[in-house]
Amino acid sequence: MRLSKITIDNFRGIEHAEIELDRDVTVLVGENNTGKTSVLEALRLCLDTVRSDKTCNFSEFDFHRNETRSDLPSCEPISITLSFLESEEHPWPEHITQGLNDVIVGSDYSAIKFRVTARYDADAGEPVQSWSFLDDADNEMVGRAGMTKELRRLRPFFFQTALRAAKDQFHGQSTYWASFLKNKDIDDATRQALEAELHQVNQKIVNAHASFKDVTDEVKRISDLVAVGQADAVTVDPAPADVYKALRYTEVNLLTASNAKIPIRSHGEGTQSLSVLLLFSAYLKTRLQADVDRHAEPIIAIEEPEAHLHPNAVRAVWHLLRDLPGQKIVATHSGDILSEVPVPKLRRMNRNGSATECKAIPDGLLTDDELRKFNHHVRRNRGELLFARCWLLVEGETDVSVFAECAEMLGVDLHGKGVRIVECSQAGGPGIFVKVADALGIHWHLVADSDPGGQKYIEDARALLNGRPETDHISPLTHSNIDILLCCCGYGQPYRDGVGPKKEADLAGLTIGSPEYWEKVYKIVNKARRFSKPEAALKSILDMKTAGTGGVPSELKDILDRTTALGDATP
Repeated sequence: MRLSKITIDNFRGIEHAEIELDRDVTVLVGENNTGKTSVLEALRLCLDTVRSDKTCNFSEFDFHRNETRSDLPSCEPISITLSFLESEEHPWPEHITQGLNDVIVGSDYSAIKFRVTARYDADAGEPVQSWSFLDDADNEMVGRAGMTKELRRLRPFFFQTALRAAKDQFHGQSTYWASFLKNKDIDDATRQALEAELHQVNQKIVNAHASFKDVTDEVKRISDLVAVGQADAVTVDPAPADVYKALRYTEVNLLTASNAKIPIRSHGEGTQSLSVLLLFSAYLKTRLQADVDRHAEPIIAIEEPEAHLHPNAVRAVWHLLRDLPGQKIVATHSGDILSEVPVPKLRRMNRNGSATECKAIPDGLLTDDELRKFNHHVRRNRGELLFARCWLLVEGETDVSVFAECAEMLGVDLHGKGVRIVECSQAGGPGIFVKVADALGIHWHLVADSDPGGQKYIEDARALLNGRPETDHISPLTHSNIDILLCCCGYGQPYRDGVGPKKEADLAGLTIGSPEYWEKVYKIVNKARRFSKPEAALKSILDMKTAGTGGVPSELKDILDRTTALGDATP
């Protein structure tokens, strides 16, 4: 029984959102304040924190506020609904249908819907909360609220926040480490033998430490004042002689690169964060069903698993997350994590006016060949592109360099605007990128050459506009490519320098500086064995920088203006 959907209304920054969850792992991405952490917190409140209606676990700032609802009494009630759905591929086992029989609904007896609400009570002057299971019409099932205990027994919830400090997790009172310490699985004979050895070790320490004898001799005089046992009336125990008491002081150490044995809590934050995740993994795999229930399958929320980790470790940690038992919901800002995440498990959260959208790449959107290209050119090698607000799609390496440098000269912060420049020719054109961008709520703008290849790209993108204004999304260059445009705008000398003496005659009869002239220059240098177009483009850019802001071609400035406007727009 896996959680299939969470619906959130009026919780924190989310006025309304519906998040469809994968039955194994769901990875949430999105900019800050798009609601990723709020989704995880909503799950925590529903499945772990909210256990009584006598106190309210929602704070006043958990209620959604806007310009018309700025104080608590005016806020709309919070509603969080969890939907568990059975499928033909994954039918519920017998222990689920027996344990939760009273709250299973659906025309084919295949759904459980659980809702937690909170509202401001004017009489009490404070928030109050309640919860209930829902019938097929989403009405409260009276008398079934007590079934939450059974739900939590079968689907216990765990939340790993981004702040994972070893000192908070590797001590005798923590949930996971304490489970191992309190596990009394040492047989009696072994325990007695160990405690005898501990007693001997304690005695040897005391005998070796002369000042301990002075203390025991003096304290023994207590028998002159009060009745105490005469045999070994006073002992000094450097370590507890009880094995299980001794375990409470167990220290977990980790060797450093110099082979020094250091407690985990004294290592760097990245090592601590990873150690806590591994401890959590060990608990889920070996202790959960003993501590909770033999049928327990956890629902796990993990925030920023990449926190404090080196990129190599970040990529490796995905396999740790994937192999955790139960259902996982992960929120991340890491492109390295996304490089390992299969496409169907990705969810991108966007703000759309007052609503929060959760987007996914639907099955069948990409052909097998397109999916292969997407995985190679984006997911595995440039996963960070999926965090952008807008993609500026260009044909080649020179285009990327020119637009990046022009933006810098104009003082346009592309990263601040959420714009990423994406070379699309190696992936066969813009089609894949446009499909993915539209599916995930990412804006896009295509710049294409005016040659036949560019025209093909324009036609591909035009077919996917779906009624949107073409000028917002497609910019055909006025010249056959970006190199010719640079030349015609006064930055052609680096290309002209590539024309050798033997080819000078080919330029005869052409008006110097005309488009035809530069087309011929480009054709000559393009065939030259020792000529580097990227190097020539770089020299042209340097010349442009010398000219200053006014030297940026107006055509390129206009494209950047339209692209950044899309980055500023609400998806």
